[in-house]
Amino acid sequence: MRRVAIVAGARTPIGKAGGAYKDVHPVELLSVTMRAAVEKTGRDPALIEQIFVGCVQQVNNQSMNIGRNAWLNAGFTERTPAFTLDAQCCSGQEAANLGFSVIASGQADIVLAGGVESLSRVPLGATQGQGVNFPYPDSLLAQWDMPSLQTAVEAAAIKYGVTREAADEYGVRSHLRAAAAWDEGRFDDEITFVERDEAVLLSQDQGIRRDSSVERSAQLSPAYSPDGIVTAANASQFSDGAASLVLASEDACDRYGLEPLAWITDTALVGSDPNFMFEGPLEVTDSILKRAGLTLDDVDRVEIHEAFAVPVLMWLNRYPYGVDKVNVDGAGISLGHPYGATGIRHLVHLAYSMRRESLQVGLQVMCGGGGLGSGTVLRRD
Repeated sequence: MRRVAIVAGARTPIGKAGGAYKDVHPVELLSVTMRAAVEKTGRDPALIEQIFVGCVQQVNNQSMNIGRNAWLNAGFTERTPAFTLDAQCCSGQEAANLGFSVIASGQADIVLAGGVESLSRVPLGATQGQGVNFPYPDSLLAQWDMPSLQTAVEAAAIKYGVTREAADEYGVRSHLRAAAAWDEGRFDDEITFVERDEAVLLSQDQGIRRDSSVERSAQLSPAYSPDGIVTAANASQFSDGAASLVLASEDACDRYGLEPLAWITDTALVGSDPNFMFEGPLEVTDSILKRAGLTLDDVDRVEIHEAFAVPVLMWLNRYPYGVDKVNVDGAGISLGHPYGATGIRHLVHLAYSMRRESLQVGLQVMCGGGGLGSGTVLRRD
């Protein structure tokens, strides 16, 4: 199996749904990051052999293979094929994992993986029709409840003993960490800006609450049930954004003078109980560490999808790993969660963080709707 490197990546600042990017087509959002990631390599875009893009709600503005449309919109060669995949919130990460597999198996030398979602233009639930358009037939529902995210997260909190107080404290930590990361320039290497008439639409992630506090959080009413723990303070945000990264084989790095940010060495996608879909990160952590021959003692940094505070706290309660090394610069609660882009955003940030801080091993795990867990291990020589 051939070695595969992340050699460049870029993401937009993440906008709030109905915010800075409400008038920007998601094809344009993704094109901006594709151009930026390719430009960082300093090489001909025609060297990109395949494109894989994650996008969850593939209707309307995000339909008709948005990955292909964004590549063409970027002004690049029509000879490069692309396709768009849906693994729910794992979509972006699985686009990168698929790119890794294609290169590792010798089918390509350089690929681009991306992700995008615009909740402004394609609101939550746009793909979930009712009646004859309902996604779940009775035969499936006879076997599984297929609960909503809202029902599943509250059930997971009860099962794993996650309290409202712990969730609020974690949410505050996410916001304050994200604010500090921006102030200290820890996102500078990965950001590319979206412009209109030569004006930058958004200069930082729009959802960060710098005045976040446990006291403010405690005043919010539960979002889903009177005795629930989920509120706007400990849940991810409806967001617009995009991210892209370029992957290359070791041979291509040598041939074209590409500098690896980090090497992808192991990937995994697992299924978990659909009724407790937030167990995916737990299941995939066990799987990928075993596959990689690692323990958490070997891992310098962990990125976990912050769909809510609950799955991160479930993970921290399960594993003997310090919160000081998990999502150290914030994640979905503070930065935002543009579904298809989130996995790529995490990987881009992890790769640049590892280079900047001379970290040797990084782990990224995510949960996905329907019961999925996605994992990726990054290493530096």
